[in-house]
Amino acid sequence: MPDPVEPMLAGSDGGTLPNAAGWSYEFKWDGYRAIMRVAEDGTTRLNSRNLNDLNARYAELTEPGLGVEAILDGEVVALDARGVPDFSLLQNRAVKVQYFAFDVLRLGGRDLMDEPYRARRELLAELTPASPRISVTPYYDHADIDPGVLLQIAADSGLEGLVAKATNSRYHPGRRSPEWLKHPFVHTREVVLGGWRPGQGRRDGTIGALLLGAYDSDGLRYIGDVGTGFTDQALRDLQRQLEPLEQRQSPFANAVPRDRARHVHWLRPELVGDVEYRKFTVDRVLRHSSWRGLRPDRRPDEVRCPD
Repeated sequence: MPDPVEPMLAGSDGGTLPNAAGWSYEFKWDGYRAIMRVAEDGTTRLNSRNLNDLNARYAELTEPGLGVEAILDGEVVALDARGVPDFSLLQNRAVKVQYFAFDVLRLGGRDLMDEPYRARRELLAELTPASPRISVTPYYDHADIDPGVLLQIAADSGLEGLVAKATNSRYHPGRRSPEWLKHPFVHTREVVLGGWRPGQGRRDGTIGALLLGAYDSDGLRYIGDVGTGFTDQALRDLQRQLEPLEQRQSPFANAVPRDRARHVHWLRPELVGDVEYRKFTVDRVLRHSSWRGLRPDRRPDEVRCPD
């Protein structure tokens, strides 16, 4: 079995998608990043971005699907009725998931990380997984299509955006590289759960809002809260997971505004969530945020405040 690998990470394009020769493009999938390692006998292991083992959580992806030793990079996704990845569906373990492979790092005993992206992609395209739950996703070269057309296709299809990758880029495990740039349609970010306030009215007796944090040099910083985007089932599941984490004191290094701290149940900062938001203010507070779900594939200490 090949050793675990930390995935290479994409930087932000700053709102301007690269549009020049030497770039290729992929659709941005809304799921959990995962490395798939396949031994010669077909035994398959999945590891998350932080090297956690995902086999128990996604057993349906560990059935033999490749007839060759390999390491693939890709995304675990759950598809809605239209066949579009939906992050919220990943919270429901009754939903069967798919693995969308977009890179190959090792094949038949050959290490490919020093090969250029285009060469790796050509090798990946030749794979024909036997499992219907493993798919090889397409990529598009700048010479063949205007990225603006791809952006429109992604928007019309309800996808999350595009990722631009330099066609000659090597694979750098665990590093965020300017050779890969993401162009999302909406802002999302990971957050650490530091507390919750009880709800009122229809949500009396359950969670009204979650207090959110991210780490900087001083520790866990309060960066706002989120009170929308929850389904009734999500609230029930969260309640069960948060109760064992309650503690007397705030986990935040900075002061939480008094109106936000009233009646709060403080938490040990052990869970990571994902929110969509409209703005991150100059005083480092999220505005107009909406809950998307938990991130069991991430560690709290990985969640950092933007500079």
